[in-house]
Parts: sequence; structure tokens; C-alpha cells
Amino acid sequence: MSASSSFFIPRFDVYLSFSAEEDTAKSFVIDLHRSLSEKGITTYYKDDKLEDLGSELSKCIRASKLAVVVVSESYPTSVLCLNELQTILNLHEERQLSVLLIFYGVETSNIRKQTGEYAEPFRKLSEEYSAEKVQSWRRALTKLTGISGLDSRFWSREAEMVDLITNEISLVISNKPISPSTFKADGPVAMDRHMHALYELLDLKSDKEVRLVGICGPGGVGKTTLARHAYEEMSVNFHVHMFVDKSEKNYHQDHQETFTSTEIQEGAQTDVIKSVLGQRRGLLVIDCVDNLQQLKEISEIVGWFGSGSRVIFITQERSLLDDVGVEHVYELQSLKYDEALQLFCRSAFNQQHPPTSFESLALRAVQVASFLPLSLQILGSSLHGKDERAWEEELQKLEGDEEKTIVEVMKKSYAKANEE
Repeated sequence: MSASSSFFIPRFDVYLSFSAEEDTAKSFVIDLHRSLSEKGITTYYKDDKLEDLGSELSKCIRASKLAVVVVSESYPTSVLCLNELQTILNLHEERQLSVLLIFYGVETSNIRKQTGEYAEPFRKLSEEYSAEKVQSWRRALTKLTGISGLDSRFWSREAEMVDLITNEISLVISNKPISPSTFKADGPVAMDRHMHALYELLDLKSDKEVRLVGICGPGGVGKTTLARHAYEEMSVNFHVHMFVDKSEKNYHQDHQETFTSTEIQEGAQTDVIKSVLGQRRGLLVIDCVDNLQQLKEISEIVGWFGSGSRVIFITQERSLLDDVGVEHVYELQSLKYDEALQLFCRSAFNQQHPPTSFESLALRAVQVASFLPLSLQILGSSLHGKDERAWEEELQKLEGDEEKTIVEVMKKSYAKANEE
């Protein structure tokens, strides 16, 4: 019996693909592996016993639930890593493997084009391997940049990055039906991070209480987007559900009855809510809570809701939530640098990263928009299709006065809406 046929292939939760060469990413990989192990997440971490068994290594990847790819400066110097990457991407395209991508201290444009620190390694590979093989590795690295990933350069504290990655991996491999979808390249930027925090506050496993949860933060930071995403994800777990938006429209969906905005507006809000959620396990989301009386009226009728119900209030004023005793509050902050850049690029370029010639302009635009999702999308859309000169002129107008900038960006949105 051959060694390969008798070799036992273990199953892993996570396959960790990284370069074993000495570089700045090594300590990060060690910390991430330790964090995953502490969570009880089984992780494949370079094993000399498998290094020389190409086919067995491929089976090991296939047996994993998730591949975490850490692309550092030394990544393309490893033939093992490049072959791993091809297998990982093929499985990802076949929807057989989830992928979490981490760019560690590298320029994504250099990865895409194999320039900069990637140029010399590929020149050497061309001397040792066939042109066809090297070209297949080049295509794999180019394809890799089309997947949404994390960029270590935009994280000031590496420990926070490790914690976030560990928590999101935990959600992916748990396969919990009430958990948010993760690692969607076309999904809302940073939604995974926000949803994880919100789910912890909601504690959906507990059905002994009617829990009130608040989402607060400045205008344009993404409170309503988060609430709608959570509503869509969670509603299947409740007998009845209702979303009241800022214009008092009702999106009640229990497949039995609906209510118009007029019914909600004409002084019957609490009566309508009570009739829908009374004595049933329900989900209620109230957007744009802006006065204490409204909050008190809703809070006073939660006793009518069935055990296990959840009520989410969305407001800019944390003090309103404190005044009625809402203990579980998620305070939404501006996006992180890598998240803001990704969101802006989606609107400005219809891709995850800026073209090389626009990189410095895109970074300035993110600063101008103050990392606020709504401002980033509006500004990105207004600059879409324009040349570098037009970008420079527009950014110079907006730079300097943060408050004035936001107003001007919003004006662009209104002007565009009127044109349409």
C-alpha cells in the first residue's frame, strides 16, 4: 500500500494558507492560529508531514470549511502557496469553499499586476518553471484581488484585527441559522462586524424576556442599513415581524395582514403594534426615534409581546435610550479605513480597489467623506467616470471644512435625484 493511499487526511474547520518564509506577517499568523485554537477552531497550520504530499494537501483543503489566505510580501516566493491558492480559488468558484482574504503589508495593485515587490520573485520563477505554469500563478493572484478582503495597513491595532477575524470565522463554521451571512464580496461593507456585535446584544437564544436593543450613531453612519439587514436575516426566526421606517411606513410581514402608512400615522401606532405582536414572539424595528414620548409609548406596551420578542430602536440620540432604560445599545461608529476605501471604490469604480493612477485621490476622497457610508457612496457616484483632473478639482473644493464638506456632498445627491 502506498504512503499516499494509507495517509490519514484530517478534517479542519480552517485551512490557513500563508508563506512560511520569515517576514512581518509571521507573528500575525502565529497570533491568529493561537486565537483560533483558543476558540476550539481546528486549523491546518503548515505541517512538514504534508508539505511534500501535493495531492494529500489538496484533499486537506477540500476537507476544510473555510480557507484563510494571508498574502504577504513573501507569498509569491513559495511554490507551495501558489499551488494552494489555485486549489482554493477553484473550490471557491465552485462554491465548495468559503474564503477570507487578508492583505498583509502589501499593495493590492502590485498583487494584481505582479509588480513592485512581486516583480523579482516572478522573474526568478520564470527561470525555473514553464511559461504556462507561471502564467497560471499570475492569473490566480490577479483573480485573488477580486475577492473582498482585509488590509492590515489600515488597522492600528493588530490584536483587534485578530479578534475580529476569529469572531467572524467562528460564525462561518458554526452554520447557525440565525447568524448573519458572512464574507459576501457584494454585501454591505463592514456588515459582518456590525451584525456580530448586534447579535451578541440581541441574544436570540434566550426566550425568557422581551429584550429592548438600541442602535445609535450620527446621521449617515449606516444605522438604518444595519437594521434592515438584521431584520431580513432574523425575521424568519419570529412568528411575526414589523419594520416601521422614518416616514412611519410599515413593513409588517406575517403573511396575514399589512398596514398602510396612513394607519400608522393617524395616532394608532401603539394600537397597531399591540394588535400585531400581542402575545406572540415578534420582532419590531422602529427607525428614526427622535422624541422621548414616542420611545416611552412603545416601551410601555412591550409587556403585551410574547416571550422571546425583540424590539430594536434606531436613533441619533443615545440619551433617549438611556432615559427609558434601554440597557443593550450598539453605538455605530464610522467605518475603518479599509472598509471606507472599499465602499467608496464600489461607487466610484465598480470594483473593490482603486486603479493605480487613482489610489492617492481615492484615499483623499475617503478622508473628505469623513468615513461615513452615505457620504462615501454619494461622493463616489459623483466622481464615477471622471478623469484625474476633474477629481483633483472636486477634492480641492471639498477639502478643509468637514461640516461644509458633508453638506456639499449631500447637495450632490439631491441634485442628482432631481435630474433623474
